[in-house]
Amino acid sequence: MSVTQNWLAAILTLMLFSYLWKENAVYRLAEHLMVGLAAAHGMVMSWDNYLKPTITDTIPKQGEYHLIIPAILGILIYARYSKQYQWVARIPMSFWVGYGVGYTLAFVPRTFLLQVIDSFIALDSFDNVLFFILLAATIVYFMFTVRKEGTATGIVSTVGRYAIMIGLGASFGNTVQGRISLFLGRLQFLLGDWLGLIKIG
Repeated sequence: MSVTQNWLAAILTLMLFSYLWKENAVYRLAEHLMVGLAAAHGMVMSWDNYLKPTITDTIPKQGEYHLIIPAILGILIYARYSKQYQWVARIPMSFWVGYGVGYTLAFVPRTFLLQVIDSFIALDSFDNVLFFILLAATIVYFMFTVRKEGTATGIVSTVGRYAIMIGLGASFGNTVQGRISLFLGRLQFLLGDWLGLIKIG
């Protein structure tokens, strides 16, 4: 990056870090700039990579005239900005929701079924036995129609609850670790690329 780009990135980073003190106008300005730039970048990339090639090449030159139908449906969404014709926007939205429901019913159950199938493993190692025990205990934990207090089912249910807590804790720890990695990356940029106080690489 050039010197100007380095300074701009550093100033915006510090503006965003000001939130650690408290929410303030400087942070909100940087936040709005980032959201605005991301939205503008997304629009430009969509036009250059999808809309323009479709209009100038795919439809007229390759004869993909059926793409005119989704294009018209997409344009109709903007009718919601008109008080008189905003009802027209419900037509493409209904297609969108219907497609989403159909896609979910067709493909999402398959994901869960694959997880169920993968749970049938050979009990030929300690890891597999432990996995099976924790899986069974977790399933028992969600059996709310069975009395658990003071029974063997209650003990198994407790094991399942601890297994869930360990899983969620590991997931949360992974998320925190990712955020710390991002924070360290920005610190490396500020102290290395911007101020030159540390040498990177």
